[in-house]
Amino acid sequence: MAGLCTSLQSLFVDRPEDADLILVVDMDEADVFGNLRRNPVWRRYPEKSFGIYEGDNPPRFLHGLYSALPQAWTSLGRFQSCGQRMHQLVYPNLCPPPNKAWATSKSLLFSFMGRASHPVRKRLLGLSYLKDKEDVVMIDTSAYNHFQTGSNKERSPWQDQYWPVAQRSKYVLCPRGAGTSSSIRLFDMMEAGIAPVIISDVWVPPLGPNWSEFALLVAEKDIGNLYDIVKDHDSEWLARGKQARKAYEDWFAPHTYWKSLIDSIRKIQQQQLVPESIYSRSLPFLTLVEQGRQVRIRSMIRMKGMIRKILKR
Repeated sequence: MAGLCTSLQSLFVDRPEDADLILVVDMDEADVFGNLRRNPVWRRYPEKSFGIYEGDNPPRFLHGLYSALPQAWTSLGRFQSCGQRMHQLVYPNLCPPPNKAWATSKSLLFSFMGRASHPVRKRLLGLSYLKDKEDVVMIDTSAYNHFQTGSNKERSPWQDQYWPVAQRSKYVLCPRGAGTSSSIRLFDMMEAGIAPVIISDVWVPPLGPNWSEFALLVAEKDIGNLYDIVKDHDSEWLARGKQARKAYEDWFAPHTYWKSLIDSIRKIQQQQLVPESIYSRSLPFLTLVEQGRQVRIRSMIRMKGMIRKILKR
């Protein structure tokens, strides 16, 4: 990423009025994306300002590139999906070279190590018939907070198993989490040259790769038949793994990711139906809509917590 940052320095300008594009980053969900709403630059130049956000709950206030983009948001052309390069920088998980994964003996058809952060994941982790499969590993890591930062962050034993288990696997499951995306795990596996199994009905994949060339795309309703679906592609693991690595190099590696972002922004500029200035002027209304959505989410979380407590009595 250092090479990318160096190559971009000559492209920067000091004043927003001189810029062709303004990238709005480092958004925070707190106070209904308060730091975004109070930023005067994008509201002054809404047409050439684009958000880039890799969190689970992207804002609707500003057109841009969001990694957890739901399909329902694509109809007006304001949004495109993106990878998760910033996430890899903030929460590094050093990826071994792909040759190591390709050379490792494959004792597992597929594996998954992750938190039960969505009903799809809970269903996957609860599939009793998979527990009897010797060539499947499913580990619930909900007790570990990967997103904790600071010097007091404790290393989990699961971190030490993440890559060894993945390298023994012909495929790695990449189910949706709290957001619509298949999580950073998808891009981890692509970088490592391991074929992913994507399970998310409403996620919008980033532009660029031909995803079906290397990923197995499994509908959420079909996870009861997951083993048979993946088994049908048993012999394709190496070819798909190599295609996954190629897609990573072509679209998401440090030396190519900038071009991918710009191409996606150009796509928005070509297809957006309503001028962004109209959305900027509608910010008070959009804020109310987002506040209502967040209230509903918090209410559902509290209700589920209460139900779990009642069932445990």
